[in-house]
Amino acid sequence: MPSRDDRLRIAIERGLRVLSLLTLAGAVWIALRPPVQRVTETASNADLDEALARWTIAPPPRVHVGLDVAPPQTTRDWLRAIRRSGTPVAWTNGGIPAFALEVAPVANPHGGTTLWIAAPGGSRVAVADDVAPIDTVVATAGGASVLAPATTGSLIATIGEHRTSARARDTLVARRVLVLGRATWEAKFIIAALEETGWGVDARLSVAPGVEVTQGSSRSPDTARHAAVIVLDAPAAGTGSAVARYVRSGGGAILSGGAAQASALGDIAVGRVGARIRASSIAFADDTPRGALGFLAIAPRNDGIVLEERGGRVAAAARRVETGRVVQLGYDETWRWRLAGGAGAVDAHRGWWSALVSSVAYRAAVPLSREASEDDGPLARLVDALGPSSAPPDDVTTASRWSPSPALLFALVSALLLAELASRRLRGAP
Repeated sequence: MPSRDDRLRIAIERGLRVLSLLTLAGAVWIALRPPVQRVTETASNADLDEALARWTIAPPPRVHVGLDVAPPQTTRDWLRAIRRSGTPVAWTNGGIPAFALEVAPVANPHGGTTLWIAAPGGSRVAVADDVAPIDTVVATAGGASVLAPATTGSLIATIGEHRTSARARDTLVARRVLVLGRATWEAKFIIAALEETGWGVDARLSVAPGVEVTQGSSRSPDTARHAAVIVLDAPAAGTGSAVARYVRSGGGAILSGGAAQASALGDIAVGRVGARIRASSIAFADDTPRGALGFLAIAPRNDGIVLEERGGRVAAAARRVETGRVVQLGYDETWRWRLAGGAGAVDAHRGWWSALVSSVAYRAAVPLSREASEDDGPLARLVDALGPSSAPPDDVTTASRWSPSPALLFALVSALLLAELASRRLRGAP
């Protein structure tokens, strides 16, 4: 009759055999059950890096990514690579704004950079470069612009946790300004203002019939030499035709006062010249200094853009002419502002004329060797890489049910059988 210890050992052996049989039955059941259909795997910004590594090793049937912040360029490229390898990749916009940044050098002797920012209206945009913050602006009507006198490296714009960056794609070659007209106070002080700002100035000014004074190269305007031409009076037919050709080839022109009345300039003028409007003030106030200047009203064409308006009358307007740009001014005595204005009038007059020239100047661009940033429009880049945003699918499975590996089941069954066999041999049973 078996002893008490033998009976306990026999019970343990039977238990081991039952466990091994149950394990084998479980293995058969796992092998025969239908596989879990992992239709679409999802990820968010928080677990996207981990998911990308997993999808690269074992690509799922489909991938859907929910993004509330635009991923960096490397992550976009990784998702694009998974998509191109045959795995459909879709995404949902969880709040990424339409946010973009364009950077361009300023056509100005002192240099500088203009940042054009596309952002939702009312957004508070912080601008910085690789060294320090530059400015903070509030976007209106879908955008904002910032003029940075000096920058270093990449330009970065942020709205909360959303970020975009860009680099200047080119630099500009300095060109001179050609001034054409009569030798008047207006011509004298426009030339002085531009030269004080740093512009090189060529001039051809009429003193009397058949008598002219010149400065620098007084030949016709040419994009190889001139950034812009300023026409102060109605020019001769030949000169006007040369200015028109210059503008159509990409140059910029500023037509002051009655210059636009010349027939040769009619095709490029922004609009018709109307009656003279008297000054609305006798003093050059710092906030509205040009209110003390009279001007010739402008009736802009349909494609003209109003730059300055006073009392319902247009004092300055602009338009594109083929590849060139034209600004037409009703003002023809801005020298009075410089001489009769307050303490800051000289600087204000100088800055105003320099800005006008910059706005129309021919951009003789030289590409930079460095490549432009790929993060200047995060949302646009994301759409380009993955297609338009779409709603999350209904057949989403975020994780498969756990199944033990065949190697684990084999090891478990082997261990149970060996334990039973060892126990039987130790007690002398066959």
